[in-house]
Amino acid sequence: MRVLVTGAAGFSGRAIARWLRAEGYDVVAHHRASPLPDDLADGETWRGDLAGDDPLPGRLDAIVHAAATSPPTGAPNAVPAASLIRDNAVATARLAAADVSVFIYLSSLSIHGTISGTAVTPDTPVVDPVAYGLSKLLGERAVAERGGRSLAIRLPAVIGGGAARNWPVQVLGKLRRGETVRISNADAAFNNVVHVQDVAAFAAHALTALPDGFAAVPVASRDAVRVRDVVACLAEGSGLAATVEEGPPDKAPYTIDIAAASALGFAPRDTATALRDFAREEMR
Repeated sequence: MRVLVTGAAGFSGRAIARWLRAEGYDVVAHHRASPLPDDLADGETWRGDLAGDDPLPGRLDAIVHAAATSPPTGAPNAVPAASLIRDNAVATARLAAADVSVFIYLSSLSIHGTISGTAVTPDTPVVDPVAYGLSKLLGERAVAERGGRSLAIRLPAVIGGGAARNWPVQVLGKLRRGETVRISNADAAFNNVVHVQDVAAFAAHALTALPDGFAAVPVASRDAVRVRDVVACLAEGSGLAATVEEGPPDKAPYTIDIAAASALGFAPRDTATALRDFAREEMR
């Protein structure tokens, strides 16, 4: 199977492209501005603007669309909305028009906007998403309209060696600097995280096991831990000391229900293991 992996120079795309190559897939590794790592650059590559007029590579059997533009954590307006719509929604719509048998799209939990329930499911309502979430939602709609076998994977914080910007990354950064980690909702259940290798394994599985039609499913690690235990797991995995300051609750916490993804073959590690693995990988 010849598979185009977009954003193969990025964190998730790189992991997926490597996983697929290791499984024997004929991978075309896409990048735009950032260079590909050497182990992917030595195979078939394609450099192009996904939302522009650059022709797609020759015959493709499947596309795993991991490329995206996103704002930094906590700064939703740092990237102009027009850029997000172009790079995410327009690019996805163009790719979704390609003649391939399977299309896998890395979406985001941010498509839901304001989440008020206690658990996120595929049916959680969409309420006022910010520009990034809206751009990913529009991408999902383009994928849903293409027909055939298609999957949108709604990602939480993605971790693993080299991860950037999300909350576990920020916490580990504080531990490395010897700073106090301030948390709220310390006793709330938390599984709003997934290891990038578990995402790659799911994408690889879906290429051959996905049923006909379109599905959009949230993913996360299994077996939630308490918020205070997130810090403890990162400290354990990194071998660093943790100083924690617990504050009052700020907003209603939620967990992520992975039943729909599991029915499609998603088999993640548990939350504590994912956090410890990430910390160990970062400390190498």
